[in-house]
Amino acid sequence: HRDKKRDKEKVKEKEKAKEKERDRDKEKERNWDRDKERERERDKERNREKDKEKDQEREKERHKDRERVRDKDRDRDRDKDADKDRDKDREKDKDNEKEKDREEVDQNKEKDDVMKEREKDRDKVKDKEGDNDRGEKEKDRDKEKEKDEKKREREKERDDKKKKEKRSRTPPRSYSSSRRSRSSSR
Repeated sequence: HRDKKRDKEKVKEKEKAKEKERDRDKEKERNWDRDKERERERDKERNREKDKEKDQEREKERHKDRERVRDKDRDRDRDKDADKDRDKDREKDKDNEKEKDREEVDQNKEKDDVMKEREKDRDKVKDKEGDNDRGEKEKDRDKEKEKDEKKREREKERDDKKKKEKRSRTPPRSYSSSRRSRSSSR
C-alpha cells in the first residue's frame, strides 16, 4: 500500500516537474516572441529614419535643380536685355549716321548755292566793268570755274568714299526701320 502511495507521489512529482518544464518553455517562447517583436519594431524605426534621410536628400537635390534652372533663366534674361540694349545702341548709331548724311547733303547744297552766288556776282561785276576787260575776266573766270569744278569733284569723291565706307559698315536697313528712325528724328 505504501509503495502504491509512493508511486502515486512520484508520478505527481513527475507531472509537476513536466508542468514546470512546460511553463518554462512557454515563458521562453513568450520572451523570444517579445524579443523578435522588439527587433522588428527597431528595424521598422531604422527604416523610417533611412527613408526620412533619403527624402531629405531628394528634396535637397530638387531644390538645387530649381536653383540651377532659376540661375539659367536669370542669365538668359540678362543676355536678352544685353542684346536689346545692343540693338538700341545700333539703332541710335544708324540714326546718327543718317543725321550726319543729311547734314552733309545740306552742307553740299549750301556750298553749291554759294558757288552759284559767286558766279552771279562775278558776272554782274564783269558786266559793269565793260567790254575792255572782258577777255581777261573770262580767262580768270574760266580758271576760277576749273578750280571750283576740281574742288567740287574732289569733295564729291570724298563724300562718295565716306558713303561707301558707311554702307559697308552697316547692314541694309529694312523699310520699316528706316521709316521709324525718320519719324523719331523729327
